[in-house]
Amino acid sequence: MSSIATRNFSLKHTLECGQLFRYEKKDGFYYLIARNRIIKLKQKKNRLYFEGASKKFIAYYFALDENYEKIIRSLKKDKFVADIIKKYPGLRICRQDAWECLVSFVCSSASNIPKIRKNLENLAKSFGRKIELGEYHSFSFPEKNEIRELCTIKSCGCGFRSKYIFETAKKADEKWLRKLKKLSYENAKKELMLLPGVGEKIADCVLLFSLGFGEAFPVDVWIKRVMEELYFKGKKTSEKKIREFAMKKFGKNAGYAQEFLYHYRRNKK
Repeated sequence: MSSIATRNFSLKHTLECGQLFRYEKKDGFYYLIARNRIIKLKQKKNRLYFEGASKKFIAYYFALDENYEKIIRSLKKDKFVADIIKKYPGLRICRQDAWECLVSFVCSSASNIPKIRKNLENLAKSFGRKIELGEYHSFSFPEKNEIRELCTIKSCGCGFRSKYIFETAKKADEKWLRKLKKLSYENAKKELMLLPGVGEKIADCVLLFSLGFGEAFPVDVWIKRVMEELYFKGKKTSEKKIREFAMKKFGKNAGYAQEFLYHYRRNKK
């Protein structure tokens, strides 16, 4: 296996924090399916071992080239987030493929992680192609022009989201998604929300996890709960007010604050 030196990076926290869905832990390794490739991964202290991708791809995908220390110093000014960082050090926001990320979070609407994972695997089996790495087999994430049959999407268990996926595949090509990176956060979000089934939370997830908008702060049930508990004295608070509060408080690193808070609250016993 190839390897790359890491600093302040946790493969476990990064893969398991809810930002992506197509991975499996098997025989001491993580197998990550990223679009059309399988990547075998294992971390030993400050070294990340990998197979199935280039060193350049690994560094980019896991954001190993960003100034993580600066981000963490900024976030630690908040006492709550500072304590969470101690619990989950090295959690990074990945740079996912925008098309795969968009469909993944359309599948997330009114759902949960096990169901999202199952929906995505079914979509890959139905529309993707078989891929392998050694003895490990999976299916590539389907290209936009491969998702053509609404009845097949429905058979993947996507429910009411099926029509959204079908219509999105007609409208959101990769060139269009790339153009969003050049827009302001507000305008890119407006464009995404023109897509069927894409509300504020899904748009913010796509902006944060694949398009590089670090100020995005997706608000779901877990984030609403933890923000009310930590910052609003337990009072019921609108998603809009929570989002505005967080973006003002954490600025361009709001997305990182969100992911630490989300991972903490979802795993809180």
